[in-house]
Amino acid sequence: MTFKRITIIGLGLIGGSLALAIKEKKLAEEIVGVSRRRSTIDRAIKNKIVDSATLDLKDGVKDSDLVVIAAPVLKIVDIAKHITPFLKKGAILTDAGSTKRCIVANIEKIGFKGADFLGSHPVAGSEKSGIKSADKDLFEGACCILTKTKNTNPRAIAMLKKFWGKLGMRVAVMSPRMHDKLLSEISHMPHAVSVSLVNSVGKNSLRLAAGGFKDITRDIFLTNRDNLRKDIELLKKELSKIQAALKNNDSSRLLKLLGNAKVIRDSL
Repeated sequence: MTFKRITIIGLGLIGGSLALAIKEKKLAEEIVGVSRRRSTIDRAIKNKIVDSATLDLKDGVKDSDLVVIAAPVLKIVDIAKHITPFLKKGAILTDAGSTKRCIVANIEKIGFKGADFLGSHPVAGSEKSGIKSADKDLFEGACCILTKTKNTNPRAIAMLKKFWGKLGMRVAVMSPRMHDKLLSEISHMPHAVSVSLVNSVGKNSLRLAAGGFKDITRDIFLTNRDNLRKDIELLKKELSKIQAALKNNDSSRLLKLLGNAKVIRDSL
């Protein structure tokens, strides 16, 4: 499967890596990049990450068969609204946002004339950021979630399944609501814990912390706040169990809690 023209809006770690992976797998005859920064465009062209690049969204999506919005979560809907009138008939629009319910609901309200939208979330990343860290192997072996709704064109599902699959990803299809529920549990809530952990530790103690001890802030907290609030309550209940065992010097209870966690961890 080869697209004649693919446009990637947002040339950070995900967008840049996607362009390199598409080139590596020969999935497009032409790759167009769109960025807000001239310096990013210059780097993308100089390093042959894309075939051409522009600051203009209209020019960037013109005549493209597939358009991927790899921008920050809170920017995705606005970009989709801006480019929709310029999408060619038969084009597929997708995104790479890490929350889906708000994004999908708002983009589907726009209305498309001859083009199709299907939300994607390639669950891949790195502690690094920016186009300078782009990696053609970033998606290899990772999971990509497609968020199907009653409005989704089966053709778009089939095409994007093949597209992400050709990049070496394991593809799953689920509703936007289920996506956000699951991602809150396995990703967003752990990030919230990391932030809380940093904020709860004294500055003197932080001097001894290893390099992996980093402050994490994400727009995803706001776009998935209902699920995240529920998961934080569940975490508080689990922490209270450990707290009670420590208070009561209950060794057997503590060992049981640790044992349960080990069983779950070993099953992954």
